[in-house]
Amino acid sequence: MVLNRIAFYAIAVSILAGCAVGRTTVDVVAPQGTNPATGKFVRIESPQDKRTFAVAPPSADMASLDPAEDASDASKARAIGRKRNGYGKALGDVVLPEGKTVSGLVENALATGFQEAGYVVVKPGDPNFGAAAPVTAEVVDFWAWFQPGFWSVTTNQKSEILVSGDVGALHGTQTIKTRVKESKQVVSSSDWQEIVQEGLSAITLQAKTLLSGK
Repeated sequence: MVLNRIAFYAIAVSILAGCAVGRTTVDVVAPQGTNPATGKFVRIESPQDKRTFAVAPPSADMASLDPAEDASDASKARAIGRKRNGYGKALGDVVLPEGKTVSGLVENALATGFQEAGYVVVKPGDPNFGAAAPVTAEVVDFWAWFQPGFWSVTTNQKSEILVSGDVGALHGTQTIKTRVKESKQVVSSSDWQEIVQEGLSAITLQAKTLLSGK
């Protein structure tokens, strides 16, 4: 039994460390909604990415970039996680593909929540854009990480979004805060995509709930 546990832990360590050197690109798709036939018009300004990145994070749930890689604002805008080995040492980055950003994914997730709550989300160039109720957002936190345990590995994602506007039950600035996690016996690179997409879906649900005031 003890040998089985040791063997499992060794496998988990090797999986977490696999392809850990260097930056890994993971594509993520945000929830995609459709506008209702009728409803109040809303425009969501592009969310501002206000995340703070630690240089030497003491825990895996803190945003950070590998100091050996590019740490420009463009790289930070695409960062969604940081790989670690089974002993907790921070390794390579996990980033979105070129052309995608965390703020863009959050904007889509929020828009879908508004649409599901009965609002018509308009974009620049749409006829009702100027008259639409404005909503702004700031990304305070958005991060994914893996946490090895004795019997399993837990994938985690958390978000904190400040949303401001005067729409439905949203008045002034309110916080959308989410946390999702999954327990896995064996993890792979696709689990980064899965847990981040679950986190985005949680943002959509929280946005819809926020507007209804429930």
